[in-house]
Amino acid sequence: MQKSRLGQYNLIRRISTGGMGEIYLARREGPANFEKTVVIKRILPHLAREETFIKKFLDEARIVVNLTHSNIVPVFDMGEEDGEYYLAMEYVPGRDLRGILQQLHESGEERLPPPMALRIASETCKALGYAHRRTDDEGENLGIVHRDVSPSNAIVSKEGETKLIDFGVAQAAGRLSKTMSGRIQGKCAYMSPEQAEGA
Repeated sequence: MQKSRLGQYNLIRRISTGGMGEIYLARREGPANFEKTVVIKRILPHLAREETFIKKFLDEARIVVNLTHSNIVPVFDMGEEDGEYYLAMEYVPGRDLRGILQQLHESGEERLPPPMALRIASETCKALGYAHRRTDDEGENLGIVHRDVSPSNAIVSKEGETKLIDFGVAQAAGRLSKTMSGRIQGKCAYMSPEQAEGA
């Protein structure tokens, strides 16, 4: 991909593509040689004009902007340019858990070392517990349920911290878009028992 620009961010390279959006490594530059590396998430071009996907994207922004926790990747900025919405998030040098597990499998290992597995699980649970308990300014619970806690959505930093990403299919109070009845959100293999039971 040739280097391009979105808002005040220079897009360096595309990192990944999902069902609804694409992720870029980007950099914001400012006076006195100021530079900040971030991750930009934007709606896939062929979906960027569809109201349903725009509402889901705006929902994700509204949910994540309320979450401030060391095990959740924060959103710094949300912007719009020529009708295209994007989020700027913290760049976490590291790998997602899916990539780590794949590398282990390719090297002949069957599983993560127990201390590492326990730390990842513990930090993921801390992030989810915080999101589930999060309230608004009036003390009302926001009702946030992630609904896609899969290895691709857990980033393990080079320092060994686990950070949860992608609240794009999260359930929460005050969403603009509503989940279609009978439609599965997230990945079946990682669905919670409550969701599987329709609770």
